[in-house]
Amino acid sequence: MVRVVLGIVAGAIVWAVGFYALAFLLATLWPDYALHGRDWQSKGLFTFTSPMACFNLLFWALAEFGAGWGAMKIAKRREAVWVLAGLLGLYLAALHIVFYWARFPWWYNLGVVIPAVPAVLLGGRLAGPFRAAHGTIATG
Repeated sequence: MVRVVLGIVAGAIVWAVGFYALAFLLATLWPDYALHGRDWQSKGLFTFTSPMACFNLLFWALAEFGAGWGAMKIAKRREAVWVLAGLLGLYLAALHIVFYWARFPWWYNLGVVIPAVPAVLLGGRLAGPFRAAHGTIATG
């Protein structure tokens, strides 16, 4: 049980840090992206161009994939990955569909929310075989 909780927490940390690490890397390579990122951080203004926003969507998906992978490697239980996927899915749906829908383009909101759960599950699946709670290896 402790490993499951640690896996979920570690996955959430990987998710948050992963996105910002990738965005920081792009900001060092693309100064205009850095300017738009600072507008978002300081003023809450989404001024990213479509290509920049697409990079953000890619970064979110990669971070979610990494979160699922990390959760599975630590917890070694599929339940941890499913809980993490559900938590991230609910969190992102609340933010992008309910609270911030008007702050972002519609396609960006959907692009953040729709792949979230599948990306976490895929990351967990590729980390190794899922183990059911009773210890047998499950194939799905």
